[in-house]
Amino acid sequence: MAYSQSLPKTSLPSPQKFKEVFQRIGSDKQIFCITISSATSGTYQSAMLAKESLPDYQIEVIDSLSISMGTGLQVMKAQELIEHGLTFAELINELLAYRHTMNIFIAIDKLDNVIKGGRISNWQGTIANILNIKSILNIFPDGTLNVVDNVRGRKRQLERVLELFAQTHKDLTNSKFVILHAKAPIDEINLLESEIRELFNPQEIIIGELGPVMATHGGFGSIGFAF
Repeated sequence: MAYSQSLPKTSLPSPQKFKEVFQRIGSDKQIFCITISSATSGTYQSAMLAKESLPDYQIEVIDSLSISMGTGLQVMKAQELIEHGLTFAELINELLAYRHTMNIFIAIDKLDNVIKGGRISNWQGTIANILNIKSILNIFPDGTLNVVDNVRGRKRQLERVLELFAQTHKDLTNSKFVILHAKAPIDEINLLESEIRELFNPQEIIIGELGPVMATHGGFGSIGFAF
């Protein structure tokens, strides 16, 4: 990917694929399907079309209004609520409320993949790279992905994301904090983990690699945060 002039293609699951999964689960089961944000992908609509084709099934499709582990944390929350014995209706209400508590930030290191993907022009990307501009993205409450700040230099970028975390005023002492990255330097990840633990004291910090879709669009060095 680093040496190619074009990006790998990404695509949403078809309604038929969702339908096949729902049918494998069976009409005698209550089915929850949590998708990535409908503002960034047609996945939610595909799942809804599959649901509508199976009127005898009890299926709830939830738009997470998030991406990556922002959606993943909602799946983990659903499992936790199921283990606590909530009813189908109670679970739906809890998840719909929980999704609005999510915070997602992405620190883009290099703009190469953003340029290849056509999201900014070559000349804009060249100027940004010359000036060492680093973008920070955020998922807004409506599920859209937006640039919230541009700063100069990686060091300042990582300092700025910590400031943005603090500005959410979210109590993380009983929450999970996720850091996902695309081959970011290990010293950056270790520093972020240490700072997050000291500043916010989350219940648990989960560290892993970004999935192929997010890594494709963000490029090497990107770091995603979900809490």
